Amino acid sequence: MNRTRTYWLVGGVLVMVAVVIAMIVAIGQGHDDELRIGVVFPLTGDAASYGEKGREAIDLAVSIVNAEGGCGGRPVRVIYEDSRADPKTGVSAIRKLISADHVPIVIGDIVSAVTLAAAPIAENNRVVLLSPTSSSPAITNAGHYIYRIWPSDLAEGRAIAKLALSRDYRRVSIFHMNNDYGTSIAQVFKKTFEAGGGSIPVMEAYQAEGTDYRSFLAKMKMDAPDALYIAGYFADTATIVRQLRELGLSTQVLGTTAVEDDKFLQLAGDAAEGVIYPLATGFDPASSDAQVQQFVKKFRSRYGHEPGWVEAQAYDAFMLICHVASRLDEDVTGEALKKALDTMGSYKGVAGVIEFDENGDVVKPVVLKTVRNGVFSRLAGSE
Repeated sequence: MNRTRTYWLVGGVLVMVAVVIAMIVAIGQGHDDELRIGVVFPLTGDAASYGEKGREAIDLAVSIVNAEGGCGGRPVRVIYEDSRADPKTGVSAIRKLISADHVPIVIGDIVSAVTLAAAPIAENNRVVLLSPTSSSPAITNAGHYIYRIWPSDLAEGRAIAKLALSRDYRRVSIFHMNNDYGTSIAQVFKKTFEAGGGSIPVMEAYQAEGTDYRSFLAKMKMDAPDALYIAGYFADTATIVRQLRELGLSTQVLGTTAVEDDKFLQLAGDAAEGVIYPLATGFDPASSDAQVQQFVKKFRSRYGHEPGWVEAQAYDAFMLICHVASRLDEDVTGEALKKALDTMGSYKGVAGVIEFDENGDVVKPVVLKTVRNGVFSRLAGSE
């Protein structure tokens, strides 16, 4: 009798221990049906304005999805980490998201250099890394778990170089930001332009957030190029074009996608007029498309201003993840999400249709635009 009672007591204790362990595991991992998504964006530093735009869009997307029951019935929790647009910081951020937060997927980074630095960590841990805006050609071969919904610099750089050639510009000077983005896209432009018979009289790099670019512009003035290609972010581009006009130069300015930002128009003023640039996204806030209008309406209602291309890209990145996760019956792991992305076919977002090639690169057209009467407009004759 005593032995039997002992067995029951021991058995009861073991059951209680098992229950406690299960509870501890559950608390550590969150709800079994919770979908955790990591986000690595530059929330401070040189590219903080882009990171904050992306964060606003993702926060909106999370509120919409969770109000409707989550992704396939799974509530969503987003965990943000600040990369500061610095590769080393970005690596620490993704390591923390994977090891401490156990996320199966990370949205990031906005900056190519950080995406490239984080890629091996994601790849080795079989965690999907989805960038909304990184454009470095090197990302194409960064790994099987690496995806992006923004075209490679190859597409953008080639498009603007071909535009220059089509306008019979034979000599174009290049002034590019001294980072992965600026250097990469400048090299693509140079290679394409020279292959078409053009020449580059002056090509120099500049440091971000400078205040005086007149020495380069004076040098460029002596060479009298047909156009100036500025490969950098909107703030620097605005300063450069303003100083260019202050020197009395009417040289045609070619820019990058980063030009399309209301702050560029504010900073550049009248000097923004006539700048031509490629846009590697199909987002148009004035579109009559119901999906786009719903996004714009909800974004404006929440934040009091209209979304731009960064917000649209970040929103699409989150909604794409939710779309593929909703199709999974099994646990949402990195492997399961990768398989879902590889077999999804196409997905229509607010910035256009998303379809991946065999390298995880998005297949999207690049359009050419200009600043006309102080407004971003489609360039006449561009496809």
